[in-house]
Amino acid sequence: MKKYLLSFLLSVLFLLAGILTLSDYGINWDSPLHMLRGQAYREIFFHVATPSDKTNTLPPNLIYPWTFASRYYFASVEQDVGERKKVGLPQRPLPQKDAVDRSSFYHHPVYSGEAFKKSDSGHMPLINIMSAMTSSFFWETLHWLGDIESYQLIYILISAVGVFVVTVFTFEITGSYMAAVVAGFALGLFPLFIGESHINAKDPEQAVFFTGAVWTFYQILKQGTRRWWVGFFLFLALALSVKWNIVFLPFIVIPWLFLIRKTEAFKAQFRVKRLAVIGGIGILGILLFLTAIWPYAWTHPIASFVGTFTYYMQIGIGTSLIQPSGFIFGGMNIYPFLLFLTQTPDVILLLLGIGIIGILRTKGGDLKVGYLLLFWFFIPIIRLSVPGTNTYGGLRQIMEILPAIAVLAGVGAWYLIGVMLNLFQHLKQNKIPKPSRFAFGEQVRDDKFFVTLRFVLNFTICTLLFALLVFPIIRLHPNENAYFNVFVGGLKGAKEKGLIDWTLTYGNIYKQAATWLNQHAEKNANIAHLDGSMFALSPLWLRSDISISPYHFSGFGQKGEYIVVLYNPLDPPVFAKRYPERFLRPIHTVDVDGVALLTIYKNDPKDAIRTLGEEKALTPLSIRPVSTPEFDYWEVDLGRDYLVTHIDVASSGTSCNNTSSSERLQDEAILFTSAEDFLKPVDLRNAYTFNEKEVIRQDIVRYFFAGDTAKLIRIFPQNNFSCFSNGKIVGVYGYVL
Repeated sequence: MKKYLLSFLLSVLFLLAGILTLSDYGINWDSPLHMLRGQAYREIFFHVATPSDKTNTLPPNLIYPWTFASRYYFASVEQDVGERKKVGLPQRPLPQKDAVDRSSFYHHPVYSGEAFKKSDSGHMPLINIMSAMTSSFFWETLHWLGDIESYQLIYILISAVGVFVVTVFTFEITGSYMAAVVAGFALGLFPLFIGESHINAKDPEQAVFFTGAVWTFYQILKQGTRRWWVGFFLFLALALSVKWNIVFLPFIVIPWLFLIRKTEAFKAQFRVKRLAVIGGIGILGILLFLTAIWPYAWTHPIASFVGTFTYYMQIGIGTSLIQPSGFIFGGMNIYPFLLFLTQTPDVILLLLGIGIIGILRTKGGDLKVGYLLLFWFFIPIIRLSVPGTNTYGGLRQIMEILPAIAVLAGVGAWYLIGVMLNLFQHLKQNKIPKPSRFAFGEQVRDDKFFVTLRFVLNFTICTLLFALLVFPIIRLHPNENAYFNVFVGGLKGAKEKGLIDWTLTYGNIYKQAATWLNQHAEKNANIAHLDGSMFALSPLWLRSDISISPYHFSGFGQKGEYIVVLYNPLDPPVFAKRYPERFLRPIHTVDVDGVALLTIYKNDPKDAIRTLGEEKALTPLSIRPVSTPEFDYWEVDLGRDYLVTHIDVASSGTSCNNTSSSERLQDEAILFTSAEDFLKPVDLRNAYTFNEKEVIRQDIVRYFFAGDTAKLIRIFPQNNFSCFSNGKIVGVYGYVL
């Protein structure tokens, strides 16, 4: 009973700390869709009326279904499905003015239950529905939490369950309360876990349910009662209803079962007939549960699951590799492993290493559970590293290893204490110490000296661990998910070594930008929505007079709008990303651990790096086709170097200005503006998707460039749909250097 009380205490402390700090955090860039989706399904499950009073108001994320607002890096709400068009908005949208008490800002009639029942995709909706329920209770009914915070409460609550399970599991393995506390601290104070548990509707939750599945599976072998089979299948169902990482569980438990195949526990539980009956009932129950929680699956039972399977296949082995370059060797991707080494606190790495040594020296202990922990830790990293698999977001995508790391750290602390006690025992008996074979569950003799010594050592380790883990959390708060350890030199060292990417904060940091803008922006200020990640800049955080819209972006017109940019080493070759960095001085940065992760620009002549003067048409133009064995392309000779700002192309004879067909989403060209070599490409293959072109009249299409320096422009059309395929360039514009 004591183990449950201890675990409950640690989980409650984690929960309270999480609730008290919820308002410090932002949201993910896909959070608006998750919140809207949850409210939509709440309408169905609880017969909640669609908010008719919001019929004429803007959606909280500015866009309507099948419209897009971003110029690059689209969020999941802007998928390429069917005919798409730019979102229509008022001149100065102020959606935050529509927020009213007792009604969630993220409950909108455009995103209704019936709409999602007809069309839905991606992750299963369980957490979305649960967060809508907590929003309804804690915001709309009790008003105890803020609108956004009420959604995030469920993330913290489930994460606290993870702390509970890890603490209990560690005690059951070691029989040590100290080890259990260490494991609870290691998970609850793991910077990535504590940061993401405030803002992430998927990864911490799937990690917790994954942990529950491993724990209950171990209990099946340990105790063999039916209730643990029920618990196991329940955790499987919960894990699948969030994210499908759990499908890799067999790669963890099957090798472990092979190691214990000769034990009585294995033979008792894994008789073929018994397993067939239990497995059949369990799988049927899981399928019924997944169908029941997803109204879209009620009318599209096959399409829903096939679509989800396809979605994960595209992520896992598709083209979703979003990480810095230079970490693929022989087809193996070492980036996930390096992130583990550098994003895990150093003290946990130390205890983890000792825990692995202890497991190998003790041969895994009872039922070889130590090897189960090792498989649980290594398999997720391996699956992201093997050739043919892709990842985005690094360690965040395999967060199920964090509980394994925590348990192993607890085992390491317990093993270390055992070694030290054995050492003292040998010294007290005037014997030469021998290499310890301290086994799982073994205790040194309980005379008064050793009881006191064990207490002192246990207390010291727990206190030091807590202090060493809390300090970086306080220093980085609320950006704990940007933590890197001292071995890599913190976040600054990780940046220098190319270990961070633009997905680092997942949008959490935008709330800090909103706070600064509220304090410093002039009345009736405008913010340009450029990047799909800016869905994480909730209008709820902005002053009532501040407007955010994709159409506030004036580019070289410099009309004074604010531009908010995340750190991005990938340097996407698009105008909206490159323009502020090349032509504007930052007016504010949000720095984390010495690195500017967010930059705010004001697109005003007073804040420009250079005086641009007057844009001019660059004439006369020399345009000629070039044919080589490798390429056919157009070459435009400007006569001298200019800062190119846009190119106008005649669209007659092609349908390149027809943006209604999804077949033409990648029909453009690749431009090279370096006369000496082909090292500075401007990739227009996604020009429609990236909103980098504009039809200025029926027969002229304009492409924008961020002042690329060029004398020669080489244009490589990708197919006959490209506006560049006929070579009718009618104008090149820019500034004289």
